[in-house]
Amino acid sequence: MAHSLVSLKGTHLRFVYVILHNLNFWDLVSSKTKDLVSKEQSAHFYDWLKREADKLNVVEDQELQLDLLLELSKTLKLSMRLLDDPYKVVKQCDEIAEEAFQQLQKQYKDFSSVFEQFANKNKVEFLVHWEMTQLYVHMNAQQSKNDKEAPTVIWVEEILKFVEHMPSYQQEQVKDRIHLAEWTEEELQLLLIQDPFSVFTAIVEKTGFGFYKYLLQCFATKRPAAVLEPQEAAYFSWMMNPDVLLSLIFKGDGILYRYQNLLFNKGLLPMVLLETLLPYLADKETEEEEDEELAVVTYSWNKRFAEYRKMLRSVNEMVQKQNDWKKGLDILREELKEAEAVFRQTETYNLQLHEQLTQLLKQDPARPYFGELSVKNNRLQEDLKKIESKLAKQENIKKGIIGSVTTFIKSSYHQTTKAQIEKKIDRLFDEMAVLVLDKYHDYEPNLIQEIHRSNAELSELHLNKQEIQRKIEKFTEKLAEVRQQEKQMRSAISETEKRTYGLAQLYKSEMEKERTSYVNEL
Repeated sequence: MAHSLVSLKGTHLRFVYVILHNLNFWDLVSSKTKDLVSKEQSAHFYDWLKREADKLNVVEDQELQLDLLLELSKTLKLSMRLLDDPYKVVKQCDEIAEEAFQQLQKQYKDFSSVFEQFANKNKVEFLVHWEMTQLYVHMNAQQSKNDKEAPTVIWVEEILKFVEHMPSYQQEQVKDRIHLAEWTEEELQLLLIQDPFSVFTAIVEKTGFGFYKYLLQCFATKRPAAVLEPQEAAYFSWMMNPDVLLSLIFKGDGILYRYQNLLFNKGLLPMVLLETLLPYLADKETEEEEDEELAVVTYSWNKRFAEYRKMLRSVNEMVQKQNDWKKGLDILREELKEAEAVFRQTETYNLQLHEQLTQLLKQDPARPYFGELSVKNNRLQEDLKKIESKLAKQENIKKGIIGSVTTFIKSSYHQTTKAQIEKKIDRLFDEMAVLVLDKYHDYEPNLIQEIHRSNAELSELHLNKQEIQRKIEKFTEKLAEVRQQEKQMRSAISETEKRTYGLAQLYKSEMEKERTSYVNEL
């Protein structure tokens, strides 16, 4: 089985993989429908198969061989093993063949009895004989549907021609084995209707599995298979008829339509095994070449396993980086909180100092002369006194209801004017305070010195707060970047796990073994 799988290459390998991995019930039904309605061609299934196979040209043969082995194991729901040694590849393939054998044994009542009569107890070869017989039976059934008036048995003439080219002693041995009186169309046709399995196995026993390849090649010459390459035509041309394919998959017409899609893959598997095993059995390679091919598949597995391990370790490193960035962010946020508290406290004290200087300037008649600012202040002070005088007079006036309303309106106007003047005076004293801090250092020198010291401290605290905020932004960007990298890497890991059946479980098992070994060493 293993040698058969790794001997597949090129288009044949891609066809087999597409049939197992990509083909579904609706693709086949769609191709059948297109064949029925199309007047120009009747090979829509092949067109679909070729398109899907061409997409796999970017994948190397050794990678696709491994994918096919994995897909077979997945379809049969087998447990995977590490394929880091050619012997393990052989063991996995043996389990695939054994499981397929067991499933067919459960599916067909006569399977076990036919196998008991099979002289060579090789289960892999028996599977090929069985499926070729099934193919032949269903092809005959399809032929009978198309030719109801004079139903015939296919391949009678082709088998007789093949037998004619056999040595005469082999012809006699086969004839005795299948209890045939003479090699005539009538007798052979009757025997093929009754027991095609015996006819096929008897001939193959003497001539090899190339007999099946010959039959399929003969079938290809009678079908519209010109679109196929000669090598592929020998093995896939019979698939150009979706009716035959569907009949072979479902083994009869008694399956309810809604269950056909569910049973599709189960019926498809034996055909995939036939297309995998027959080319190798028909043209065997030398043992040395076989071992080299198995080593190539092992190399592909080891490479894929190592890349998976590397991706998981990269994710762990990314998680650790994120934890480090998070810890750094927590520290910085605490620092920022403390810095902001100190800044607010210093800012409050600084404002109090500035307010103290402003009030001193307002109350000090001996304050410095500030030129235009002092002139403006004198004018505003005079205006303020006039307004306050008017407000005082309004308070002393007492009249009737109408007079009271008039007095209220005038008072409101004067109050507004007063507030505006006071604001202008405050702004003037703020400007004076700035000038004092800039030029009049001998005016209240202790206060001026303390304000300058407080200003410097506040500026330094502000710069420190900005630096912490800049670091927080940088850490946040780095954290987001690593999170995105982790997301992309986990997506790649998920795709790798989907492609490589059993990879995640095997890796986990290997890690458990390593941990156990490490603990035991301690």
